[in-house]
This record gives sequence, structure tokens and C-alpha cells, in this order.
Amino acid sequence: MQRLLALFLFLFLLVPDPVLAESPARNDGATDPASRAARSSLFAGFNAGIGGSGTTNEYRGMSSDGTFLPLIGYEGEHLYLRGVSGGLHLLRNDWFEFNVQLSYLPQHFYAGNSDSWAMRRLDDRYSSMLAGLNARLLSPYGILTVTGSMDVLGYSNGVILDGNYSYPLQFGRLNVIPTVGVQWTDANYNDYYYGIDYGESRKSGLSEYEPSSSVAPYGQLTARFGFTENWSAFASFRALFLDKEVTNSPMVEKSEKYTLGLGLMYGF
Repeated sequence: MQRLLALFLFLFLLVPDPVLAESPARNDGATDPASRAARSSLFAGFNAGIGGSGTTNEYRGMSSDGTFLPLIGYEGEHLYLRGVSGGLHLLRNDWFEFNVQLSYLPQHFYAGNSDSWAMRRLDDRYSSMLAGLNARLLSPYGILTVTGSMDVLGYSNGVILDGNYSYPLQFGRLNVIPTVGVQWTDANYNDYYYGIDYGESRKSGLSEYEPSSSVAPYGQLTARFGFTENWSAFASFRALFLDKEVTNSPMVEKSEKYTLGLGLMYGF
């Protein structure tokens, strides 16, 4: 519940003020062409829909996670919202953009949900918010993205560096985007989500563990099909391969993490 509330708040806070101010009770000629054009420009750059995702769980004795949520996206001159990340363009042109970004970090561990007696004796690990910088280089040869961010809610005080390359492919109404990347997480991040301190070891019987930083490669495939000018559906699959600094933790029983997402979107 805490994870869903945080995500809803994040999406709500990034909705621009003009949209929040739009009142459905107004009736000032909204059916004439001029009013329709004004309304269209008001929502320009927005897309909204509904989607769901499922993620395998690397933690011992934990089942897969599933989420079903409304989706909001926005691409504007100064602001953007892409999935669970949103930000401000500090520099933007046809081939390069540099942004300050705020993101939701869904990583978590709720001890009470584990089937393992020992794991249920550990402390919970919570989802958080990340703040950082993001740069994208767009060229005919693909898109290169680099992001550096850190936990701003103080749970792990960890740092994440992510770099990936994608190459969009167009097949009529179908757009396919293969992506390969690598994610580095520092010792603070790994210790919070995968470490076991002395007190937890005494309660659970699991060995103490203090991981260092780690590197995890990943691959992702995203497909989007346009039914009409406004309506489209998407599907994505992501595979993350965990580093031994993570898989050596007594909390972890899987070395890969898979995520599948599906959704239906309307572009204004």
C-alpha cells in the first residue's frame, strides 16, 4: 500500500497546473472549433491510459509482485513524465538533452510476505525516491542514455548509475525498441536492500552479510502498436542479471529479475 500511495502522489505532483485547473463544469462554447482547438493545445504532449506489470522476486521465499495502475505521460518544452520518472529539461535540442530528474524506486522487501521463517525475522526494506541527472544523446544510430541518481528519502542513502543504448525500429504501425544497459549500485544501496546486520543475524539465524558495490547488466524489449492516431498499446519485457555481491546475500535465491509490462494508452 505504501508503494502504491507513493507512486500515485508522484504522478499527481507532476501534473502541470493548467490541467488541474481545467473544470469539466464549464460550458463556455466548448463545442465550437476554436474552443476545441484551445482544449487540444491545453492537453498537447499528454498521454494517459492503464497498464499492469509483473516482476519476479529475487528475495528468498517471496512470490512475484504485480501492479495495476493508471498511467500518465507527458512530453513538454520544459517538463516531462516518462513512466515513473519525471524531470526538467536543463538543455534540449534535436540531438541532445540534459535533465534534472526525480524517479520512484520500487525496490522493497516486506519480511512478513516471505515463506521463509528466517526471512520473516528480518527488517523491512522500503521503496524510495531518487533524484539525479539524466542525459540522452539521440542520433540516427540509436539513443544513448546515462542517469546518475541517489536516494533522497534517506532509506539507503545509496547511489545508482545507469547507462543504456537503444535502437528504435519502425514496422508500419509497430514500433520496436531493443535496449541493452548496465546498472551500478553502491555499497550503501546494496547493504540496505541485501545486507544483514548483527541484530538481524541473531534473530533470524542467517549469516551476517555486508555487500560492496555491484554491476548488473540488463536487456529490454519494448513494442508499441498504434491502432489509430491517438490509441496505442504497448508491451515490454526486461531481464536484469544480478551481480554476485547481491546473489551471495543469504536474503537472495535468484540471480535474475524479470519484468513484464502491458498497457493501453491514449495520446492527446
